[in-house]
Parts: sequence; structure tokens; C-alpha cells
Amino acid sequence: MTIWSIIKAEYLVNENAAKNWLFVVVLVFMGIIIINMSHDADAKVKEIVRLKKEVKGLRSEFVDLKAKVMKKKMATDVYVKLKDDGYFFPKVPPVKIVVDKQ
Repeated sequence: MTIWSIIKAEYLVNENAAKNWLFVVVLVFMGIIIINMSHDADAKVKEIVRLKKEVKGLRSEFVDLKAKVMKKKMATDVYVKLKDDGYFFPKVPPVKIVVDKQ
């Protein structure tokens, strides 16, 4: 088989053409499958990038909200808010009770 006969595609019209056509069809089918798989992989990579950006934004929002909650949980802020309801700062600090284990 010469290069010229390959260029003219004589292998598709000779007596063994049915076997050659089957090979060509299988190659085309495999090519379509590979192209489809690469498109799916590209879509998944884009989805991963989008989700990473979303996670980064949600993480920063979480840190911000956590800082706000920590500030609102501070004893002085709680006492200031409860002062309006009639609660007051204790004059005597709390006493720590120590229990010896025997």
C-alpha cells in the first residue's frame, strides 16, 4: 500500500472495504466519545472553580459573622443591654469554689 493509495482512500473501495469501513466507523465513534468526555471534564473544571470562589466568599462571611457574635457575647456588651431591663453589674466579683478530690 503506497502513500498515494492512502491519500486516494483506495482502502475504502477495494474488496476488503467492509472491514476497513467498520474500522473507520469505530474510530469516528471513539473520537466522538473522547471529545464528549473532554467537554465534560472542562465543564467540571469550570464548576470546581466556581465552587471554590463561592466557598472563599462564604468563608469570609463566616469569619465576619463569627467576629460579630464574639463581640456581642462579651460580658460588657451583655451587661449594657441587660441594664435597660433592670439588671446591674455585681459589686462583688464572683467567688471561685474549689472542691478537693479525695
